[in-house]
Amino acid sequence: MGWPLLIAAVLLAIGGPVACLYLWNRVKGRLAVAVRLFMIVMCQVFALLVGGVSLNHYFEFYASWSDLFGGGKGEGTPIEQVGAGGVGGGPVRFERTPKLDPDVYTATITGEHSGVRSRILVWVPPGYGSPANAHQTYPVVELLPGYPGTPSTWFHAVHGAVALKEAITTGRAHPFILVAPVTTVVHGRDTECVDFPGGPRVETWLTDDVRQAVTRAFRAQPDRGGWGLMGFSTGGYCAAKMAIRRPDLFSAAVTMQGDAVPQTPEVRRDHALFARNSVLDLLRAHRPPVSLLLAGTRQDRNSDQAINQIMPLVKPPTAAFLYVLPKGGHNASVWNSMLPQAYAWLSGRLSAPRPA
Repeated sequence: MGWPLLIAAVLLAIGGPVACLYLWNRVKGRLAVAVRLFMIVMCQVFALLVGGVSLNHYFEFYASWSDLFGGGKGEGTPIEQVGAGGVGGGPVRFERTPKLDPDVYTATITGEHSGVRSRILVWVPPGYGSPANAHQTYPVVELLPGYPGTPSTWFHAVHGAVALKEAITTGRAHPFILVAPVTTVVHGRDTECVDFPGGPRVETWLTDDVRQAVTRAFRAQPDRGGWGLMGFSTGGYCAAKMAIRRPDLFSAAVTMQGDAVPQTPEVRRDHALFARNSVLDLLRAHRPPVSLLLAGTRQDRNSDQAINQIMPLVKPPTAAFLYVLPKGGHNASVWNSMLPQAYAWLSGRLSAPRPA
């Protein structure tokens, strides 16, 4: 779903009205009214199409036709992906995706703990492949998109890799490996990173399985001090929730305009499931040794409200920091503006690259 589809949609949106004007008085007979009505409807359809394709092109809600229609999920055992530029050993190899970014690798795996089969994107920082750094291990930031969204959103509408490279160059941040897994593991279902009774076990996929796949294939630091989470919108809620629930795996999380409680009706109807996945309920019951950066804007009432609900519940050794902008809606421009500060903050909480 790239430029060719967008250009085709624009041409249809322009050509539809032109064809309608040309044919309007040439349509005669009993079906003239029906044909004219059909032409009007098609012009409206083309206009909606170009709007939808433009939004998807910018935000990349769906990266492909299989993303949109739910195909390509598959089941079964992990597959070995072999080709030039692959990394990793064992049953899974990550392959380069130069169309997205020359430093991004991808693999489709079946999680050993969750049983979820889905895709992971991994970006390695400048110098990762240098022989001089062959024994260097790196901290990891796991990136979570909103819903609907795909991992590639972090390398398109939200400039996760570009912002980190700039922060590294200016000395504001040290190098991280960026890991962007699929969070919408069931097509059309906003699972909010929850382990559902009877499945799917999305949180287990995003914590245990993603971590295992990355540490096996890349020189990623395995301890909690080298792993953090960052997400926007629904992904921001997931980042805060999973850091609180799994302090054995993560030491810091950035939530950019994320909610404080689950919003999915399926979760809200189950009171026990809701409590296990509510940031507010978790903080009332636990004081995990994690640091949270709560980022939002005053104009985004939902995120502002979530921050105001979370802050009074934070007790040591949990720590919370605020990054609230005076203006800005709930969009990629705001999240991009937050990235430099977020990476600088994470660099102060996660370990730096170090020898293995």
